[in-house]
Amino acid sequence: MNQPPEVLFADEHLLALNKPSGLLTEGGADREEDLEQIATRLTGKPCRACHRLDRLTSGVVLLRKNNRHSAALAALFAEHRVRKLYWALVAGRWPAGLHKIETLIAPAGPGRWANVPADGQPAVTTCRVLGRAPADTVTWLELLLKTGRTHQARLHCLHAGHPVLGDPLYGQGAPADFFGLHARELRFRHPATAAELTVVAPPPPAWSAPLETCRA
Repeated sequence: MNQPPEVLFADEHLLALNKPSGLLTEGGADREEDLEQIATRLTGKPCRACHRLDRLTSGVVLLRKNNRHSAALAALFAEHRVRKLYWALVAGRWPAGLHKIETLIAPAGPGRWANVPADGQPAVTTCRVLGRAPADTVTWLELLLKTGRTHQARLHCLHAGHPVLGDPLYGQGAPADFFGLHARELRFRHPATAAELTVVAPPPPAWSAPLETCRA
């Protein structure tokens, strides 16, 4: 972890943090502090994550500070009423006409999942190209996850033939300090106020150079 989590939103009920790549959302061992533990230390209250990001994925994580709205928050995520927008840096030139990916996803061994022809859970992602590097070596994507399957964004990029940069499971891998998937935005109705809330997370510092290259 290169930097501590940035506070993106906080009120008496909720806390949104910008999780760095390399930090567990929950389940840290005795010698490894996870995001829930950091949030609890920051707030002085027992915070619990409403959803998970993979260890390597950076970006917005929503946590609850109490149990008053735990059922409502669980329903928001279970019923796909949270808009989850990701940024991805993927290998090669993304096909110009590819705007939607639908597959079935199922477990494929310890810590791994796969796109399968049958007997999996439906997964849907829409895609938009935000930029490309010279010579089409890298594409910068916006991914909107319509479902919330484990490793969905990573597997859908792999399905398209353009794996996420630095993905040690489904790609070629890269230096340990960079992973090309970032949870950019969460949008949902606040369970206490019913106000629409949008939380946006800046990408990690390691993304600065690739994004500048893709903007050129």
